[in-house]
Amino acid sequence: MRYMITDELWTAMEPLVDGAKRHKGGQPPALPDRMFFEALLYLARTGVPLRDLPGEFGSWDAVYNRFRRWVASGALARLFEAMTADPQFGEVRRVLIDSTHVRAHRHAAGAPRKKNASGRRPRRGGRGSAAAGAG
Repeated sequence: MRYMITDELWTAMEPLVDGAKRHKGGQPPALPDRMFFEALLYLARTGVPLRDLPGEFGSWDAVYNRFRRWVASGALARLFEAMTADPQFGEVRRVLIDSTHVRAHRHAAGAPRKKNASGRRPRRGGRGSAAAGAG
């Protein structure tokens, strides 16, 4: 498994992660914080469904529930704010790419077909098809 968070990055990130968490009670999660973030990065990098998350990250529903708790409590937002304010992280940005913002090639967007030399659109059936022979 190829991990994305280096030891140096985690050393800088760990105090911010601990500071972002407000709730200290309860049983500690089976998956350490570093592996939780590796799981999120793995999902973002590969685009696999959550249920196809490798077993190294624990059960997929534990990762999902933890992510939902971090979002609902505001811990993830606090972590992003702390990372953007800390100069040692350089320029940290949140980048969201969605298909509504990325231009597709005009042929992928359903542009009209080119006309052939006679000025008519080509037949969809082609030669030898039942549609071309009928008539």
